[in-house]
Formats: sequence, structure tokens, C-alpha cells
Amino acid sequence: MSAQWISYFGYGSLVNRNTRPEGEEAINATLKGWQRVWNHRVTKTDARHACTSLSIEPADTCISGVLVRIPQAKLADLDKREFGYERLTLSIADFDVPDGLDVDEIQVYRSLEPNRHLSDSAHPVAQSYVDVVMAGYLTRFGDDGLQQLLASTRGWDRPMVDDRADPIYPRSVELQAAQHHYFDSLLTPLRLFN
Repeated sequence: MSAQWISYFGYGSLVNRNTRPEGEEAINATLKGWQRVWNHRVTKTDARHACTSLSIEPADTCISGVLVRIPQAKLADLDKREFGYERLTLSIADFDVPDGLDVDEIQVYRSLEPNRHLSDSAHPVAQSYVDVVMAGYLTRFGDDGLQQLLASTRGWDRPMVDDRADPIYPRSVELQAAQHHYFDSLLTPLRLFN
């Protein structure tokens, strides 16, 4: 990590350009040896509703996402956004990145151990959050990337709440009805709960 810049890997809502500060540039990258999981229990006391978000866990698989370079001075803002997560420093060797990238280490956020719980009826996954993640992957990686997101994430079969009319997620995005229907058609075979 240089004195002025750091790089971080986004694998959920951070893939969606509309959730990051203006001016942040991202490149595609792949994290090796991890998978996404719906097991980050949101613990902020000012949260309007208890819910569960994405985290990562070690696994014999890879996940696609984005690599973002930000000024070191902005790291505190990112840490605040990722409240309840620990910031891990991983080697560039843990990633597949474009050739010539001048980075030795990359920051990635994982839920703190006390917050690691799969969603349940009292802490469901918010559909508004799912929509942000799916829209980000569709825009960034196309249909193949969206399918990879679904396949490389554990916990789709856990409780989810439809909060589209009154979003819980603070960085929700507005989508067309056709996109909602498309996302729902992809999720329905993966879900046991309504």
C-alpha cells in the first residue's frame, strides 16, 4: 500500500457504479479462494430494519468483482460504509488482475466473526440490496457475469424481504419493472422462502 493510494476489491454493492463516490474508477478483477455468502448481520443501531448483507468466506472457488483505487485519505469513509466488517489486506497473488497493474496488496472486507449469521426471518436479505448487486453485475459483466454471481454466492435460499416500495438499503437504485421481473425470474429457482 503506497502512502497516498490504496486499492480495494468490491464484490457486492460496490460493483454497482451508482453506489460509489463520483470519480472512482474501477477495473474488473477476480478474487481466488473465496466465495460470497449472505451472512453479514447488519448491527448498526440506527438501521431501520434488521437485515443480512453479503460477505465472503474461504472456499475452493473464485468471485468476480471490481478493483478500485482511492486516495488513502478516503479509506476512513470506506471503513465507515463497511461498518461491522473487518478490512483484510490480501496479496495481489490472491487475485487475477490485468497485466501491468502496479499494486502489491488489495483491501477486501469480510464480516466480523460476531456478525456472521445466515439470514433468518428476523434478519432477512433486503430485495433492494439484491437489486443493487444484480444491477451492478449485469451492467459491469453482462448476463454471464450475473449468472456467475448467482452461482458463486451461498445463501440465496434464505429469507428475503420485498422492500422495493420502501427500500431498506440506503444506496438503493431505481430500476424498471422489466428488470425487476428479470431478476425475480433468475432468483425464483434458487429460493425456498418468499
